[in-house]
Amino acid sequence: MNLLFGVHNHQPVGNFENVFQKANRECYRPFVDTLYNFPSIKCTFHFSGSLIDWLLKNDPGLLKKVKEMLKRGQVEILTGAYYEAVLSVIPQRDRLGQIDMLSGFIKDYFEYEPKGIWLGERVWEPQLVKTLCEAGVKYTILDEAHFRLAGMDEEKIKGYYLTEDEGETLAIFPINEKLRYIVPFSLPREPIRYLKKLADEGEINACTIVDDGEKFGLWPGTHKWVYKEKWLEKFFQLVVKNQDWLKTETIHNYMQREKPQGLFYLPCASYDRMVVWSGGFFRNFFVKYPEANNLHKRMLYVSDRLKDEGDREIKKYLYMGQCNCPYWHGVFGGIYLTHLRHAAYKNIITAQALLEKKQKKPFLESEMFDFDKDGHNEILIRNPLLNIFVAPARGGAIFEMDYLERPINLMDTMSRRPESYHEKIKTSLKKRLHLGKKKIVSIHDLLRSKEKGLEKFLIYDSYRRASLLEHFFYQDLSFEDFRNSRYEELGDFINAPYSFRQRRDKDTLSLILSRRGTLNYKGERVLLGLSKELSLNTQEAQVMIKYNLENLSNRPLKIIFAVEFNFSVQGKLQPDNFPIEAERLSLRDEAAGIECAFGFDKRPKLWAHPLETVSASESGFERNYQQRVLLPFWPITLEKTWQTDIKIAVSNCNLDDI
Repeated sequence: MNLLFGVHNHQPVGNFENVFQKANRECYRPFVDTLYNFPSIKCTFHFSGSLIDWLLKNDPGLLKKVKEMLKRGQVEILTGAYYEAVLSVIPQRDRLGQIDMLSGFIKDYFEYEPKGIWLGERVWEPQLVKTLCEAGVKYTILDEAHFRLAGMDEEKIKGYYLTEDEGETLAIFPINEKLRYIVPFSLPREPIRYLKKLADEGEINACTIVDDGEKFGLWPGTHKWVYKEKWLEKFFQLVVKNQDWLKTETIHNYMQREKPQGLFYLPCASYDRMVVWSGGFFRNFFVKYPEANNLHKRMLYVSDRLKDEGDREIKKYLYMGQCNCPYWHGVFGGIYLTHLRHAAYKNIITAQALLEKKQKKPFLESEMFDFDKDGHNEILIRNPLLNIFVAPARGGAIFEMDYLERPINLMDTMSRRPESYHEKIKTSLKKRLHLGKKKIVSIHDLLRSKEKGLEKFLIYDSYRRASLLEHFFYQDLSFEDFRNSRYEELGDFINAPYSFRQRRDKDTLSLILSRRGTLNYKGERVLLGLSKELSLNTQEAQVMIKYNLENLSNRPLKIIFAVEFNFSVQGKLQPDNFPIEAERLSLRDEAAGIECAFGFDKRPKLWAHPLETVSASESGFERNYQQRVLLPFWPITLEKTWQTDIKIAVSNCNLDDI
């Protein structure tokens, strides 16, 4: 029996420094050190580029040790997308660019030409065959689930197969599912017994187990289990002890020696839990989470603009923005982790900003196109300092506002939506982590709340949180009812289509959005006209907004008119004693070096509150700050018409004061 054993090690772009340190201290370094002491144990390694970048600066000795093991024939190194993109959802040119970047590093540093590839989240689409063959890849590693989805009988999932596209062939190795779930979550003898059973049956001469390296020390409880209680050392000792029938082998060496089982074609798939989380197909995360779709389409927009760009430094920022972690969500935090989303946007916007600096001229322009690919056009108005993305079909809302000086998406926001695991929080279902003599609980079965009372934060939004959203309320609405989404929305303006037109003056570009809607006012539906004009000039990072309301009924309306803004910066509000009345509001984020100032010609009342989501992460259920909700509102008696102006100006903080 040949055991094709390996680990995939990755930390996402933008993750916290202390997480990198902890992962290396409790996982990567002790794994490499343990393996080094067993020179007869063969292993296949994959390191993502974001982790490599950190290791080169903080623990170069680890990579040197891996290189030494490579030279003595103990390990092989896999290539992949340098910044761990899901290859199938980025353009072909970027797939090849990312693979070339990691393969180039491996060739230069390890003096080794990689033959196999690790696919981010093991997301497979058939067209990848041609991409990988063009990149010089000979094989990849997928799951048993991929093969079962294609109808393969269980007993035939063994060894490896070839798959093909347009005459190009690629080897595909199935990861043994049972091994993946018992390593290292059972006693060390259990995987040995299982392998012996397979060997005795005589139908399989190779078993592949390549999985997340983080399960060997970083997942909750595993550092104690794997190293202090010496699971890994004991497992390697058992492999050596049983070498009369069991040997470890690198995947490429096995592939050179053994023939494939035959030809087989796989459908679009990933590992079994990912299939469930995504609703069957990874790309459907972009349907499930509009915020993920926004990030993905923003990446595609910049990638298209860079397609003829030869500057590798600019391309590097785009590639960093393609790191897969903030584009989806399962048991890990994913898209709910603000620091990962912010990092992706920062890198994508940086790539765009560097490209535009080459133009060296002021500009003021607009684009109208189907940005999010839903069949409705969005509008981008922009100058050298700001990008403002507007969705006329969805309430005329601003769904992204980029400040290129820093760079940052000021409206990188999330909506609160139900997740299946919220039911576990509501019913207080908890399982404690077991560190007994027999097993440790896998992260997939670990259900813990990191704080009490999380069920109080399970509040859901009926609309996507964006900015420039128009609300109409009765005047007795309380702040707490608004904050907890317990209110009656009188108007039909949020998420509704607006008509639009543009006007260009000498130095100003304006977008005028309007809608004739209705209010459900005291049991009667009354007509109301609303227009809002957004204006941007050539050289300032500020947007002017003019509102005009027109009562089209024959009765006065005693209402609250409110405009909702969602800003993802985490700064201090001045003033901050809400609710208040003020002509000016400032949101200052010194960590980001940004200040957003609001000015109002008619003094509004102001509400503000943080918006937090409850999501699953590696260490349990937790709250995550997403954005600051700002609500200027005006209690008015609308007889005929009413107008107000709002100005938003973005500027740099003095970073020397931080």
